[in-house]
Amino acid sequence: MDQDFEIEIFAPGGLSTLGAVLSKCPIELDLVAEDSGKVVLKQNKGSRIAGFEFDSHEDDVFTFSMYVPHKSSEPAGSVVSRFSSFLQSASLPHKITEILQEVDFDEEWVSYQWPENT
Repeated sequence: MDQDFEIEIFAPGGLSTLGAVLSKCPIELDLVAEDSGKVVLKQNKGSRIAGFEFDSHEDDVFTFSMYVPHKSSEPAGSVVSRFSSFLQSASLPHKITEILQEVDFDEEWVSYQWPENT
């Protein structure tokens, strides 16, 4: 079964700090300037591991969706762990939550140094 995740990144200084560690990301991503001028992560080519897309930016929080298909060459737990390690290497607080379609709640998998009141 495919697994969907919401990734929230708390980045008051923006996401540019990820430029130095992009090679550690388990999915091939680029930093791209949006029309608004904000720099966001964008998937630059297809992946056998996961799909990734920018959802929104509000205040200091950037929100993305990550999709791990059931035919992924890597289990979802490994992809989430590696993606969290990538964000940790840039010292970015983040939360990764699995979106559970069949039930009425979501399950948080990772919360790394997430600030209170956000």
